Amino acid sequence: MKTSIPVRVLLLAVMLVSALGTSTQAFAKSEAAPYLPAQIIIRSTTFWDATFSGTVNADRFERWSLQIEEASSFSVTVTALTGDLVPSIYLLDSGENEIASAAGVSSETVLTTTQPAGEFFIQIQPASGGGTYSMVIRKTDAPVVDPNAVIVLNPASIDIGDVSTATVMLNNVPEGGYASSEFTCSYDVAFVEVSNSSEAGLFGSDSAVVLNGPQDGSFIIAIAGSNGQRAMSSGAAFTFSVLGLQAGQTTITCQVRVSTGNSLTTLDPVSVTLTIAEPEGTITGTVLASKPVTVTLYNQDSSVAATTTADENGNFSMTAPPGSYTIVASALGFLKAQGSPTVTGGGTTVMQTIQLLAGDIDGNDVIDQFDAMTIGFNYGLSTPDAADLNNDGIIDVLDLELLAANYRQAGALNWQ
Repeated sequence: MKTSIPVRVLLLAVMLVSALGTSTQAFAKSEAAPYLPAQIIIRSTTFWDATFSGTVNADRFERWSLQIEEASSFSVTVTALTGDLVPSIYLLDSGENEIASAAGVSSETVLTTTQPAGEFFIQIQPASGGGTYSMVIRKTDAPVVDPNAVIVLNPASIDIGDVSTATVMLNNVPEGGYASSEFTCSYDVAFVEVSNSSEAGLFGSDSAVVLNGPQDGSFIIAIAGSNGQRAMSSGAAFTFSVLGLQAGQTTITCQVRVSTGNSLTTLDPVSVTLTIAEPEGTITGTVLASKPVTVTLYNQDSSVAATTTADENGNFSMTAPPGSYTIVASALGFLKAQGSPTVTGGGTTVMQTIQLLAGDIDGNDVIDQFDAMTIGFNYGLSTPDAADLNNDGIIDVLDLELLAANYRQAGALNWQ
């Protein structure tokens, strides 16, 4: 009798383990630990909007069956409850092939996915650590969006005198479509001029169109499908041209009313902002030197507005917004030239032709004995480049000759 009690306890323990779930030895693949052997515990069928709990560690993964009766978007949220668990989520198809995953980086991991109807498995395993967790599965189908309109400008920023194309679109057209639509649009006549309004075919071929205006900053365009045709999907209803008249930002607004047949529904007003800028101007000129010349344009705050390298003949050209600038021409081993040009929108500012003076080898804006000493110390060599004033590849008396011609000259040259 004494020996039968332990046997009964052992049998009871075996029965309890069998009742809790089945298991199988498998190789579970994860990015954190590829092909780690672990025991896969098969758990009972899951369902929407419920909380499930389980335990995983390096030797134990859990796999939950999931049956989807229709195509659905859903999320799986796994939150660690105890231990140092960082959970990862793997969605498997009926053949146990991975089709989606969310690698864990914290105590909570979320997998969001859209899948067709079918049999699936949700496998929970640790990215690191182990412990207990809770799991919630919820549908996340996209919310219904009401019908609306939108204005798209291409481009959204133009120069004075340039044209942008505005496209007015109807979105989320309801089932059954629209029989007609009316657009009342307004704008600031000081900034823009509107023209070329044209329906875009959303209401079918040969639709009936009425245009009133534009006049005094507004116009109305009404479109109705002919012979039973309707706007059945989202898309462009009509377009119009917008000419920029002066610099600044201006708003174009359209009030939209739509009809599914014999009655009008007002949609929320829609607006768009157009930025109009003064056109850039151009600065050109010629800078002569036996070395490559760099021309740099500086803003009033000393930041660089533009820079370029003159061609082999010293000619350069650059563009910049209207305004006052400082311009500097430089070449290695030469005194700089500096001016203060004003750029006008759409205009061309021509700088006078200027010859840079050779000999400022140390770049201190003075041609003196220290520059000559540099030539002496490096006589017959090819470096430093600043001392090779004639750019012939050797530092010699010809470079000294160029320096001597400008000896004692100082400061940046005045450039008009």
